[in-house]
Amino acid sequence: MRVIFSITIFNFFLILIQCSKEANTLDEEASEVSNVSSSENLNESEEASTNSVTIPLSNNVLKMKSLFETFDGVTTSSDSEFFYVSSNGIPSHNMMEGITNWQQQFPINQEYNGTNSWSIPIKPEFSENPLSSESNFMKGAMAIAVNGIPIFNALNNRGEDANLIGELDKWGGHCGKADDYHYHLPPTHLSDIVGADNPIAYSLDGFPLFGRTNIPLDENLGLLKKDGSYSYFTVESFPYFISKMKGKVTTSGSAPENQIVPQAQSKGIRPALTPLKGAEITKFLTTGENSYQLIYNIDNQEYTIDYLWDNTGHYFITFTDPDGTSKTETYHK
Repeated sequence: MRVIFSITIFNFFLILIQCSKEANTLDEEASEVSNVSSSENLNESEEASTNSVTIPLSNNVLKMKSLFETFDGVTTSSDSEFFYVSSNGIPSHNMMEGITNWQQQFPINQEYNGTNSWSIPIKPEFSENPLSSESNFMKGAMAIAVNGIPIFNALNNRGEDANLIGELDKWGGHCGKADDYHYHLPPTHLSDIVGADNPIAYSLDGFPLFGRTNIPLDENLGLLKKDGSYSYFTVESFPYFISKMKGKVTTSGSAPENQIVPQAQSKGIRPALTPLKGAEITKFLTTGENSYQLIYNIDNQEYTIDYLWDNTGHYFITFTDPDGTSKTETYHK
């Protein structure tokens, strides 16, 4: 009887252990199913939330102020409608080197201040019909970088990719007809200064522009988050940034040479010149306060331009040929 009783107890415990294992297995399977369902529901929830966003998140003025005023010479202000950026149009990095398609311009200071400051909407609005950058905005800026330098369309005013035809320097910029320095490529190098998690620029429709990302982007080269924040990102190939303007903008002029308004205006000191065939800019040096030297080559011959301006708005430009012959021009703004 004791033997039979012992075997019965032993079998009973075996059954309990087996039941416990099966229960644990079922719990694990149920947990896995629950986790998968939760993940799917979360994705569906995010997508639904994103699709339901009709009013984008307003810009954080204090954050914008902190970003822009990281750079020397950049000041900001704001009202209920716009965030204003003032600068002299001269970046702290070097310029012009590497240009092989040059229209004989060189960077001078600009008066982007007061009523001629850059204006960024504080409360951007989504456009029902985003305008394509391939058929619009070939005049003026599309965005303002956080260092106070405007960013133009990747296409020049003739509809050409300015990068591919050699018009841009190593930093993605060059000078316009008013000797105004501006970018045609997004200045992704600014991410090294402000950090990858911060914008490198703000579009003139009010949305921030970040550096590159591996996240899939929409047809505008942007991303809308479920909290209502919308951001543009840069890509390595054309159109490089903002394929379509997601936000509402007002334009002046006829497409494709229309421009966004309000927009700061540059002011030149001399007549616009034509491209100088065969010229390549090899060096650009800061030689003093408001004083620069640009060196270019044609057929292995070196030409030099030394120029400066004073506080009264006078500009002095000396052109030196390979044989040492020089001439000086003076202008007043």
